[in-house]
Amino acid sequence: MPSLLIIAAALATTTPKADQPAFEPLSETGAQAPSCTADGAVCVSGSREGAFAVTLHGQPLAQWQATDADERASFRVLPRLLRLRGGTGLLVEVGLRRTRMYSGGNAEVVSRRLMLIRPGQKPVAVLEAPYSSDIAIRACFDDKDAQRRRGACHDEYSLESDLKVGAGTSGGLPDLQLAVLATSFPRGVSRSSDSLAMAPLGEDDLIEVTDPTCSYVRNYRFDAAAGRYVPDAPLPACTDFTAP
Repeated sequence: MPSLLIIAAALATTTPKADQPAFEPLSETGAQAPSCTADGAVCVSGSREGAFAVTLHGQPLAQWQATDADERASFRVLPRLLRLRGGTGLLVEVGLRRTRMYSGGNAEVVSRRLMLIRPGQKPVAVLEAPYSSDIAIRACFDDKDAQRRRGACHDEYSLESDLKVGAGTSGGLPDLQLAVLATSFPRGVSRSSDSLAMAPLGEDDLIEVTDPTCSYVRNYRFDAAAGRYVPDAPLPACTDFTAP
């Protein structure tokens, strides 16, 4: 195992030169192969069961076993990481995937878990937030339903997000900004109500609608005492989009 000084020096020499670091994309190097930065210096691998590993220049840097209260959940590497200034470590994104099958529909919800990797220290989760969702709920059960729904026979709920580096630093880590966009189709649907109890849909209802509550921006600062990133305001529950 390389010494901590050698690892820190290697991380420092591979950190992009910029006023503020930025998340870098990871690319798969082949089937069942790790995902790596463009320069090949840092690679991340992970299994559905949550066994993750990070290498630096081909040498082990960190390993951990991810867990979740939902035993049916699976894990995956998300295709980005952030190299911290001065070779002090990495922020690595992993995904927690939960699915559910419905009669004539399905749901996939992925949460983002941000891991802080420092040489010689145990990896620690410092942020959890929504990442994506794709949910379709059956809304037609016969021809009459299809006519009332103008052929839009699934209620659809979608969420996408972006996490980027902010302008400042807090607790020795860069500030972060999370942007979330949640949409539903057709207009007026909700998972807490029966779509078939709605009035028949008109042509102007066949549109994707942005949810004003569940589409938001949050600024995160690292709280060193708590050991995690804290948002400037609580995240809304938004179970229409975050529950499979």
